[in-house]
Amino acid sequence: MDTTVDRLGAALCLRAAVTSGSLDAGSPGISTGRVLFELAAAVPYRHAVLSWWDPVAGAHVTSASLGYHADSVDVVNHCMPRHPLFRQLRDTRLPMRLFDVPEAMRSGPVFDRVIRSHNYSDGLSQCLHTRDGRYIGMLNMSTTDGQRFDQQSVVTVTLLSDVLAEALDPLAQPGPSPRVGPGDAALVVDADGSARALTGDAPVVLFGPGTTGGRLAGAVAASGRAADFVFVGAGSVLCVRMEPVRRGGTLVACRPGNPPMELTGREAEVLALLPTGASNGAIAARLRIGPATVATHLERILRKIAAPNRTAAAATAARWGLTPI
Repeated sequence: MDTTVDRLGAALCLRAAVTSGSLDAGSPGISTGRVLFELAAAVPYRHAVLSWWDPVAGAHVTSASLGYHADSVDVVNHCMPRHPLFRQLRDTRLPMRLFDVPEAMRSGPVFDRVIRSHNYSDGLSQCLHTRDGRYIGMLNMSTTDGQRFDQQSVVTVTLLSDVLAEALDPLAQPGPSPRVGPGDAALVVDADGSARALTGDAPVVLFGPGTTGGRLAGAVAASGRAADFVFVGAGSVLCVRMEPVRRGGTLVACRPGNPPMELTGREAEVLALLPTGASNGAIAARLRIGPATVATHLERILRKIAAPNRTAAAATAARWGLTPI
């Protein structure tokens, strides 16, 4: 059995490796699977899973799992947030062992369909928060064959919780990390165009119902840039900030804004479509309004932004970064 010194040394090595980013071969960032593998030397376990929090779905999503059956991970990810103990775990930011749970509270799908059905002898759970206070996900571990997590395991998980959170956080990177400001709706779009929500209050027009990416993910991937610009759609305007994050991803943070130059939301939509080269008829079809209404909007747009013609208005829209969705 590893000695206390060995386990402490393994914990220090894990911290150094996560901080330096050296556990992810081939690309900058952290491999959560490798983190779990290395964690076993500091906190001996039989099975473990690191899951990130999806605020849109209100559930956890597996980042890496070692040993657990897929159905067990699914139960833990979806049912743990609904257990009365979850709020305590999340608020105290301290780990909890199975045998610290009062007998009267050992009920529900996690206990019945995972712990008891797979004969786990102990469990250890830790909610993970980033250094700037965002709840990012959860670590769950289990033992078998009568083994239990000792007090050193509890202390070690507590002290490593910040680096475990860093391994899950798509914003974590060397140097100053991008920040999600108060009131921002935010997500990270990976290099392959997939999206991960960081907040649960993003407008449906951006994320799409029942998704964590939707139309915004496609628009960001197509833009090929990191910049500040404005999305216009469904009569609304969203000011968007884009910043590069690790692994070639892009942080997209947005908040409701006002159309420029006292334009109405609908006028901003029409203006945003001009750089696409769409005719009045095409714009009308897309916005489900009549061509005559489009012509009226264009007259007002040209007057408000002091543009002499349609071409100049399109150039202004492109300069402002108006992007239709």
